Amino acid sequence: MNKFFFLFLPFILNAAFVTLPFNFSLKKDEFAYMKIFYDKKEYNLSLRWTLYKNKVLIILYKYDGFPYQITLFKNYPLNFFKIKIADYPEFRPYLYIKVTQFSDKITSFRMFLNTEFENKIKIDFNKGK
Repeated sequence: MNKFFFLFLPFILNAAFVTLPFNFSLKKDEFAYMKIFYDKKEYNLSLRWTLYKNKVLIILYKYDGFPYQITLFKNYPLNFFKIKIADYPEFRPYLYIKVTQFSDKITSFRMFLNTEFENKIKIDFNKGK
């Protein structure tokens, strides 16, 4: 039974997420600005990557007025991070951001969301310097 479970675990985990309609790429120190609308509230997210050295990527982001720093690597599960969109006691919607391609010039990202919130959350995306 355990072998069966571990064999199909990646398919079970991927079934819970939906790829949002946009994947995006950023150059070094280029910003991605997002406005996340959920439950009649607006949350701001700005994201950029600032350093790629020794196969480690440093990402800086600011969500809802609070700054964060993330260190990512190329291998799973160290190639993605999650952002709690809102804090509700019974359920918590998360935005998952996965880095799909690293380099010292450009980095590609893919965003995921819990399927139960896919129709309840709207994200406006802008790129800028």
